[in-house]
Amino acid sequence: MSFYLEYPVRGMTVLCHKLSMALFLSLFAALASASPPMDPGIKALQERIGFTVTERFSTPAEGVTGYVVKTGDGKTGILYGLGDLTFSGALLESDGNDLTREYSARYIPKPTYASVAEQLSRDPHLVSEGGKDAPEVYIFADPNCIFCHKFWKQTRDWVAEGKVRLHWVMVGFLKPSSLGLSAAIMNAEDRAAALQVFEENFGKSGDGRGISELTPIPADLQQALEQHGQWMAEAGFSGTPGLLFKDTSGQWRGQTGVPSQEALGRMLGVTE
Repeated sequence: MSFYLEYPVRGMTVLCHKLSMALFLSLFAALASASPPMDPGIKALQERIGFTVTERFSTPAEGVTGYVVKTGDGKTGILYGLGDLTFSGALLESDGNDLTREYSARYIPKPTYASVAEQLSRDPHLVSEGGKDAPEVYIFADPNCIFCHKFWKQTRDWVAEGKVRLHWVMVGFLKPSSLGLSAAIMNAEDRAAALQVFEENFGKSGDGRGISELTPIPADLQQALEQHGQWMAEAGFSGTPGLLFKDTSGQWRGQTGVPSQEALGRMLGVTE
């Protein structure tokens, strides 16, 4: 009896192994097919620009998939794919609800203001001016930015009276001359004076702007400019000026654009 049962048991064991392998392969195929391929438009744009897709999600719009993408300089954003088409911006429901805003809050990490500020405090390439012990403001600025120029003009009285300590974090992306001008200001013996000369001549044609581009840019300044761009992205600033400062409660805050002097003064505690 036992002699004849031995072979069926062995055969059943082999059959179970085969079934287990078949089941594994079928589950693997199911899992592989469960993850849809990337939209062709997103894939083509990724190959051209070189961003990384960190997350994908479904949307209520038929056929539209959302993608969280991160560029090489650390900037993160939302793109949408619809086959060969790719688009960005607000995705609105019929009641006006902005789904892109919700997706950004859900999928994009919040800026780490304190961490960026701590790194900036050790940066030897800042353009600093104002009172030594006054409330500090870090400003990411492009030399060709009209709004940076507006903020510079707006803060002249505060700087002269020592009410604030401004640290200009020079970047360069708005125009071909931006990097060279930022490098020239950073390379000056008196950086604050170089920035002042440039700003006082802002927008004037010819040699009126008072400072020339630095070309070629030395390796250390090139590296510093690249680092400034990365910190700007980490702080969540998509444009200039990007302001990073500590409010009266001791919390680091960030703002893109030029705030009213009255509002900023209250947040810094330098005005009533």
